[in-house]
Amino acid sequence: MSLAAQDVVAVMDGEYRPLFELARPAKASVNEYSKLAEHPVESGGTIVDNRVIQPTEIEMMVWVTDYANTYPRIKQAFNRHELFIVQMRTGIYENMALEAIPHEETAESFDVVEMALKFREVKLVAAQFQSLPPAKVSSKRDASTVDKGEQKPKSVLAQTADKAATAQWP
Repeated sequence: MSLAAQDVVAVMDGEYRPLFELARPAKASVNEYSKLAEHPVESGGTIVDNRVIQPTEIEMMVWVTDYANTYPRIKQAFNRHELFIVQMRTGIYENMALEAIPHEETAESFDVVEMALKFREVKLVAAQFQSLPPAKVSSKRDASTVDKGEQKPKSVLAQTADKAATAQWP
């Protein structure tokens, strides 16, 4: 297949197969941005000491000619919460969720439905959990109870005696 016959801008599934072939891209806007952490200082200035990269957003204007078949496929993909790959001239954007599918139908475009597909990147992270050693925990109650064996509760009398022994007197 020649390069001229391939789409430069395309929406694909997780296996890089083109989707919505009859939704022809007319215009696309890619928004890659970050937020800066700004802190005022006493002199009246501002210090910027950190930057957080935000999820990429893409708005793609498409013309749907075979709207009887293509629009239901787009809506079905939107309702199934699939993640897409969006190929642009500037790069390939993975893990893109279809956030909105607004469309416009006018008398002037009686045989075409104009859609503004809005994609937003989903940043996937894997959380890791581990217990802290007792020395790193501020309260003994928050320490891990793994490998402590069977514990029996103290009697109310013993608990009262412990509190009295550790109480601070003025």
